[in-house]
Amino acid sequence: MDAIRKTLAVTFKDLQILAFGDRGTLFAIFILPLAITILSGAIFGGEETTINIPIVVVNQDQGSYGDSIVEVLKDIQELSLVTEQTPSAAEDLIATGEYMAAVIIPVDFTQHIDDYVATEITVSIDPAQASYGQIITAIIDEIAGAMAIQGEIRYGIREVLTDMGLDETTNPDVFRASQAQTEGVIFTQMQHLQTDEPIQFQRVDVKGAGVFSWEESIFALQLPAMIVMFAFFVIPALSTELIQEKEIGSLRRLIASPLPRGALIGGKIIAYTFLVILQVVLAFGVGAIFFDMPLGNSPLGLVLVTIALGLTATSLGMLVAALARSRDQATSIGMLMIFLLGILGGCFNPDTAAFRGEGFIAKVSYYTPQAQAMIGYHTLVILKGALADILPYVGYLLGISLIFFLIAIWRFKFE
Repeated sequence: MDAIRKTLAVTFKDLQILAFGDRGTLFAIFILPLAITILSGAIFGGEETTINIPIVVVNQDQGSYGDSIVEVLKDIQELSLVTEQTPSAAEDLIATGEYMAAVIIPVDFTQHIDDYVATEITVSIDPAQASYGQIITAIIDEIAGAMAIQGEIRYGIREVLTDMGLDETTNPDVFRASQAQTEGVIFTQMQHLQTDEPIQFQRVDVKGAGVFSWEESIFALQLPAMIVMFAFFVIPALSTELIQEKEIGSLRRLIASPLPRGALIGGKIIAYTFLVILQVVLAFGVGAIFFDMPLGNSPLGLVLVTIALGLTATSLGMLVAALARSRDQATSIGMLMIFLLGILGGCFNPDTAAFRGEGFIAKVSYYTPQAQAMIGYHTLVILKGALADILPYVGYLLGISLIFFLIAIWRFKFE
């Protein structure tokens, strides 16, 4: 109990210093993010995002399945369709940069599905629009998958009827009547299951970053990214404060007193983590109250992501204090990390962040603390995820917080 009391005493002392002495830190942590939140809300709040993906469709099939795919694509309001007769003509349009993808339905597509023979739809993607190309690929996969199931069912019905002695060639009327009746029962039941939705699915990509709903507000996409970036402004604040106390000798006097080293460090971490939590609460509060910012369905999830974000930022601030040789150097390193990791982690462009792509840079971006925290917030706010959905991101943030903390304690000199 005595250690807890001393830790909280350090926390209270640091909060008093920040509240009454360091106006610059308060401006960077509270006033600036709040002002940007209000400005962004005034510009984007309540505005619906729209997406328009121009694609080219080449339907070489002469059957019903090819026509069905074209009709389904036309009904998707986010897609702007043009049709071409040949794949080469479609490729030419893609090369101009005016169209993001070409969907090429092969010859005998319907026949192959009916015969239960492997077939494929080709999706040619403009490399400069790879993120949107993935959307097209996913849409085609879902449409073609549903049609493949229908084809497989019809093929299976025909095989069963043939095994029962009904021959399509010798008695076509009876065969077709039996086939139609069986298909009607099966497809009616399938439609019933789709309407009742006994099982609900949420699509996520291979990295766990949710696929965004483009019907959400732009503000819901941008605000969490800004919150994450500004949370890391505690890095220069904490690191310079620690170095200053070391330079004037107050840390040495505290360590020499009955105050345990763990209480000193823990108190400072709690104080600055509290600042991050308060910063997030203010930003989300303003967004929710004044600009209809959705907060998702898991308040506990928001709390956990925020605490993990705060601990990550403060532990990184301690690491900077351990490595920097002066307050000016700590400030420079801290600001560099804020903007460098912010850009790499997607805080400046959350809709087209690097971690949503492919390749080495995408992997590096995905494992930045900024990206992990931002994905956690987006999972809760935009995808309406549950607590379990964000636990991997929270766990990752807590893990790297511990690593930063241990390295900082190992390298930090109290004298």
